[in-house]
Amino acid sequence: MAAVLACIAIAAVPELENYLPIRTVVRWLVWSRAYKTKAMAQRVSETGDLKHIEWDGWGWAGEDTTLYLVFDPTDSLSVAAKNRSPGKFSGIPCEVFRVRRLESHWYTAQFYTNEFWGRRNALNCTGSGD
Repeated sequence: MAAVLACIAIAAVPELENYLPIRTVVRWLVWSRAYKTKAMAQRVSETGDLKHIEWDGWGWAGEDTTLYLVFDPTDSLSVAAKNRSPGKFSGIPCEVFRVRRLESHWYTAQFYTNEFWGRRNALNCTGSGD
């Protein structure tokens, strides 16, 4: 019985690594129209931020990670998505861990743990307050 459980655990590791990308693709295929409508309803930012909504999040005990759905009308995030490199990108107020392309003009931006769009954080996402 222990050998069977060990085999299942070993087989599940690759699936856990791909959990977020698979979940993102499925959510986008099923509900993209609703998410696009919600994101496009956002007011134009006075600071030049791209239109965005919270897309996903996870965490526990005060260690929260947030993934945002971002509309980029110029596809300026395409290079970041292709290179899979973290960084500070135009239209996003703070450094992000990863950008992924969903389709033309639509991306997810994964912030570092405990960083949130529009709040002053350790990486200074230019929100108001301390």
